[in-house]
Amino acid sequence: MGLSRMRVLERANVVTRCRSRLLPTALVAVAALACASAVTRSAAAQAAAPQLIVPLDGRDETEPAPDELLSPDEGADGTPVERADQPWCFDGEGIEALTPTVCHYSPKPPESAPDTLVIFLHGVTKFGTTWQWNGQRGLARAAKARGFEVITPRGRLGAGSKKFADHWNWPSSAEGQKALESEVLAEWKAAQQTLEKRNGRAFARVYVWGFSAGAYYSASLALRGRLDVAGYAIFAGGGAPKGVERWAKGTRPKPPIYVGYGHKDRARRDPARLGRALKAMGWKSLVVGRPNVGHSMTDAQVREAWAFLGGGKLPKGNANATARPSDGASSAKPVKPGRGSASTRQSKPSKPSKASKTSHRPKPPKSARSKKQSRK
Repeated sequence: MGLSRMRVLERANVVTRCRSRLLPTALVAVAALACASAVTRSAAAQAAAPQLIVPLDGRDETEPAPDELLSPDEGADGTPVERADQPWCFDGEGIEALTPTVCHYSPKPPESAPDTLVIFLHGVTKFGTTWQWNGQRGLARAAKARGFEVITPRGRLGAGSKKFADHWNWPSSAEGQKALESEVLAEWKAAQQTLEKRNGRAFARVYVWGFSAGAYYSASLALRGRLDVAGYAIFAGGGAPKGVERWAKGTRPKPPIYVGYGHKDRARRDPARLGRALKAMGWKSLVVGRPNVGHSMTDAQVREAWAFLGGGKLPKGNANATARPSDGASSAKPVKPGRGSASTRQSKPSKPSKASKTSHRPKPPKSARSKKQSRK
């Protein structure tokens, strides 16, 4: 074998060895580059895609529902884990802590602040979590879009049922109302007065909105006439105690009430029952049940509530709405006109009788009749 041939084979072996050594590294580099490219494309796609509004109870889909957190959290060894309290108000996006327990957002500075205030009551929130932050951010977006100020006060620990003893809740029971309601309402009033002093004028309208546990407490306040407000909006909750049609019929004032709920909500019977009670009492209300909505508060419901309470125009031709804004509106599933239903059934038009034909002929004037008779 010649020297040149040997050199060629040697060079070929070196190249082969180098390729074998570099191939894994090259594959890793190519894979990393491909992954980075995929992540970049995914991030770009997510940024371009419309973002879903986070449920206003402040929980994301990975967090358990409140009724799954009835017992204290346990560590790996089974011992309870103590949770530290978290700041109630989200820090950012224009949300401020008016007090440590009352958050506030305004889309405009005090000198041009809106003349409408919404007091938003949260759902049950476990101590030591920050579920409420997403809800506060969602309300701030709604306030910016609709043009109102909003405060989100905190409930009281264990104010509701005993199974939610470690949750911030509202005094929905008679015992809780007797012990806590006066200080709860005084806190809201103090926050309102602080804002009015800052803005240099009083609010023209104050509304109370409530979600989940906050919806039940809002309904209780409305039915008992505890607040002199311009209206209520009740989302994913709200109940009507037995006999409420009798004892609440004479409640004054009777501000309008919006009730929005989803047919997939396990608690859907309560707001439906509230709607029937409001109708029986002749209470001005709009009750809307949506077939594909669960235990949530949606943008569409916020728009409807805002419009019904006087902040805008109701959308026309809303197929999901189960009642229109009128006194005593009730709740029912949307009904599609079926074959032979009253809305589609039409009878064949009957042929007019001889008498009806002649009865509609115009009579000739007297002069024409007299000429005709003279010819005869």
